[in-house]
Amino acid sequence: MVTEISPLTEFYVAENYHQNYYNENTNQGYCQYVIAPKVEKFKKVFKTKLK
Repeated sequence: MVTEISPLTEFYVAENYHQNYYNENTNQGYCQYVIAPKVEKFKKVFKTKLK
């Protein structure tokens, strides 16, 4: 198996309804069970660097 690493040539900004998804949809299942634990772990690991 080979993975090619190449420079990014194009970038497309997502539609507005995708922006800030977690903050605007914290009660959604995906946010509660997938994103929230990662955010909490991040806050715990980097608590001294957060304002």
